[in-house]
Amino acid sequence: MGSAKDTAPAELVTRLPDLEALTRRLAREPAFAVDTEFERERSYWPKLQLIQVAAPGEVAVIDPLAVERLDPLFELIGDPAIQKVTHAGRQDAEIFATAMGRPPANIYDTQIAAALVGLGGQIGYANLVQRILHTKLKKTERVTDWGRRPLSPAQLEYAAADVLYLLAIKEHLDGELNDLGRAEWLAEEQAFYSDPAFYERDPDTLWMRVSGWRTLDSRGWALLRELARWREETAMRRDIPRNRVVGDDVLVEIVLRNPDSVSDLAPLRRLHPREREKSGQAILDAVARGRAVPKGELPSVPRSAPEDAESSLVADLMSVVMKRRASENRIAPSYLGTQKDLSSVVAWLGGPRNGNPPPLLIGWRKRLVGTELIALYDGRASVHVDAGKRVRVRGEE
Repeated sequence: MGSAKDTAPAELVTRLPDLEALTRRLAREPAFAVDTEFERERSYWPKLQLIQVAAPGEVAVIDPLAVERLDPLFELIGDPAIQKVTHAGRQDAEIFATAMGRPPANIYDTQIAAALVGLGGQIGYANLVQRILHTKLKKTERVTDWGRRPLSPAQLEYAAADVLYLLAIKEHLDGELNDLGRAEWLAEEQAFYSDPAFYERDPDTLWMRVSGWRTLDSRGWALLRELARWREETAMRRDIPRNRVVGDDVLVEIVLRNPDSVSDLAPLRRLHPREREKSGQAILDAVARGRAVPKGELPSVPRSAPEDAESSLVADLMSVVMKRRASENRIAPSYLGTQKDLSSVVAWLGGPRNGNPPPLLIGWRKRLVGTELIALYDGRASVHVDAGKRVRVRGEE
């Protein structure tokens, strides 16, 4: 695999024939790097402004504002036979999935891989380049407007750098993952990229993303559910951010006022008069649908495990074991699991132990520490300090 130093200057792709030629070259490679620049502050749907790709010997910046269609590239993004290397690529994947109508295939995320070899839970790309390749990236274009044209040479250089080093980083991380026997862990951690459910938004759960929803009762949740669905559909149709329709605080206030007429909405200072005029009846219709939900069908949420003192002590004891295993295996404790994860373990083990187990009791996390946590909870293992003042777990591994 060629190094970044062997790569020619970035090619700016603005014509479909050039994109087709580029994708034919990329299709001959087992893997290529990909990144995007986009803007979504003023729209519901992310607006692609640049797509950067790199393969051994070349790097290209694709201008989606100039190329009439991106189908040739999307075919590669969806091809499971070709690996796409990215860094912290969740938002990029969502953009591609929306444009393609299906999830991207065979994604390799260097941020996830780095976490599994002990480089921190969420290491940034620039830090990763510096730590692995001893190269310092320029930071001059971090807040640039990628939608302006023409692009300057400095912008192109900065954009190209986002993919220029990814293949070399992947090669290094793969070596460490193989040495540690963790390639299978990476496959488990990245499985969400190809899962259609990751890209779907359930309209019936949008209300639980509204700030302040916990202040309402179950009937209020029914009203909020309908209002949140209306707002989402409106934002999608207008292609504007949902809070540009109405803010979270306004939705909660509408629920509390439980209006019967458009005039009842007038005192809402944060509901713009033009929006009230435009959407007043739609808001009332959403409220009416919430009122009409039968009592037995009102929304509910899973009850949190009770925060009793004994359960908290058990979770604290488990935290010692988890942190010890994280340290021994060069993994950030926060990436292995959080205190909330441990509370979920305690609640699950204290119940009937059916249904979906919490993350610490699944896959590689279970093999690394979950089985031990179960043994600790069941009294088949104990924590002690050895002669070297090191924390040890005695009993079943």
